[in-house]
Amino acid sequence: MRRFWPKSFFALVLLALALVSLPLFGVLLASDLLMDRLVRDSSASVYRSVAASQMSQTLQEQITNQERRFRQYQILGDTQFYDELLLIIKQITISVTSLQDLPHGDQAKESLTRLTDAERNLSMSLQQATSPQAVAISDDEFKAINDLGRQVYQMSLDGVYQEITTLHEEEAHAEKLLLTLASTCLPLTILLVLFLTRLIARPIKQIDQGIHLLGQGEFDREITVSGPQDLVFLGQRLNWLRQKLKGYEQEKTKFASHISHELKTPLASIHEAAELLCDGVVGPVSNEQREVLLILRKNCGQLKKLIENLVSITMAQAEKTCLNLTDFSIEDLINETIASHRPAIINNGLNLQTIVEPVIVHGDWDRLKTVLDNLLSNAIKYTPAEGSISINATRQESNAIVEIHDSGPGIIEAEREHIFSPFFQGSAVCRSHIKGTGLGLAIAHEYVVAHNGTLELARLDEAGTCFRLTLPLLN
Repeated sequence: MRRFWPKSFFALVLLALALVSLPLFGVLLASDLLMDRLVRDSSASVYRSVAASQMSQTLQEQITNQERRFRQYQILGDTQFYDELLLIIKQITISVTSLQDLPHGDQAKESLTRLTDAERNLSMSLQQATSPQAVAISDDEFKAINDLGRQVYQMSLDGVYQEITTLHEEEAHAEKLLLTLASTCLPLTILLVLFLTRLIARPIKQIDQGIHLLGQGEFDREITVSGPQDLVFLGQRLNWLRQKLKGYEQEKTKFASHISHELKTPLASIHEAAELLCDGVVGPVSNEQREVLLILRKNCGQLKKLIENLVSITMAQAEKTCLNLTDFSIEDLINETIASHRPAIINNGLNLQTIVEPVIVHGDWDRLKTVLDNLLSNAIKYTPAEGSISINATRQESNAIVEIHDSGPGIIEAEREHIFSPFFQGSAVCRSHIKGTGLGLAIAHEYVVAHNGTLELARLDEAGTCFRLTLPLLN
């Protein structure tokens, strides 16, 4: 299944922001709907409570006026009181009908029905009576009507309290629902952010890995970038750059091989001629001529070493897998390396300390010896007279660790990331009168990388330099 990608990285970011905002928008919409519903219910509840309270209070006043008018009509017999009494009965009927239209409980509905029946009986008794004194209405009936009016009024007050309680319950329910939505939205938003962050960062990481490969000189691995079209195009351009650099690297290797071969032949002839002249084979030489010949022979040797180093770094970069792998003791390798530098250590009065654990490594003896030779040679050149050098070899989990620590001036921070670059020479003052070529550490680094190991500068609290060599073990 092909993954859908926007056309541009900017569109991808906008889409990610839109997706992340969806849960938040949903919570806001739900909050608005809940609040709107709560406001509507509150308004309706307040209206019902006020209406019920006013109507029940008016009803109670009408019932009181009704009994007063009836007493006046019964005593005075005036028809005006009779008409007013019928009007009050009609108003009570209207009030009861209005109250019945409002939502009530079963008990309130029953009281309103009984009050309607009592008013109907009162109206019929008034209409059937031939005189005020003949009206068949007892005090108990008026008392029952008054009690029903008070019950309706009390129930209206209870209804107000019930409406308030209902509002509180709805408010608590809305708050709980919003809290549930928020608690659900938060992890969903976090998951979306993590997923989209990974989705956005993936092509950026692929581009970064591609640039890192180019920086490390690994031109055989294809750079693949998946994502928006503009980033895919950028990955294609990086691939194009990789192929160009690979071609340049091959040309450089070929050039270095050819020029080294072409230089070594005449250099060997010059060196041999200088040897013959120094030995007097072609005739006697004066002391002044011998000094010139010794300088010539010495510089031929330095030039030969430079060419050999150039060939070594070129071959190390071009043929990283060509190793003669054997099993040997790291202790034997270190002892042999120290033995070849013992005269220089003694002449400079250096204090050499070694702590070596018995560790068997699987590697190329000659190339690893070249690594230790270069590291120990640098330590000797930069350590002041009467200084100290320590070599520690330990096993840590599945790795062999070799550390060479000297008490020299150390390497400044600005130069630390360049020390393994070919031809780079630091600013520290070298005690040796022979100037280096800047290829030793580069060669050592390439040989260690060919063993799938690492060569790095260790961080120190005290002065000096410490190189840490890490080699993976088979068991």
